[in-house]
Amino acid sequence: MPRIPTQNRDLRLLVWRTAIARTIGFAVWVTLLILGAHSYNQNHQTYPPERQIIGWKMALWIAIAVVSGFFIFRLWKFITERPFVGTVETYKHARSYSPSPNGVFGGESDFRINTALRVRTDKGKLRRIRFEQKNGFYQYYHEGNRIAYLRGLPYPINLDPNGKDGYVCASCGAHTAEWQDTCPACNRSMIDPNEIHSS
Repeated sequence: MPRIPTQNRDLRLLVWRTAIARTIGFAVWVTLLILGAHSYNQNHQTYPPERQIIGWKMALWIAIAVVSGFFIFRLWKFITERPFVGTVETYKHARSYSPSPNGVFGGESDFRINTALRVRTDKGKLRRIRFEQKNGFYQYYHEGNRIAYLRGLPYPINLDPNGKDGYVCASCGAHTAEWQDTCPACNRSMIDPNEIHSS
């Protein structure tokens, strides 16, 4: 199973910090909703039991808090995503828009290109990856490319040993034509594709 190379310690810490921050956010979210239900009951003690959040209603309220927090803080990604190495079978681009500051959809500042890859892993499984391409490297991934998808990082690593397509920062997605130890955009360490095989 591919892992972030040991020399990319800052990226390992980034993944751990993100996981910890999301877990704390999830715990705070669930706690606040439970305290909210408890506060509601305290402020409405004169209400009949059927109008208070007690018994099965409290159990349902907690379940809603847990499930909603699980998706809001995207904990499912840390639990379900598995790192893998595979070959790109198909790739496509999709446009997406987000609301502009004045609330209107569309506009150049809101336009995004998303890349969707269908990858056949070395174990024969079919995996799909989708991510936003922020830096214009729309033709970076090609059919037949070997890539590595690492847990916690948004951009897969192109394992082309010749580096003919350049390099992409696994953290922020910045593209560089020549190899650099650190990303010129986010200053985090770049992952050497040759190190993925030995990690």
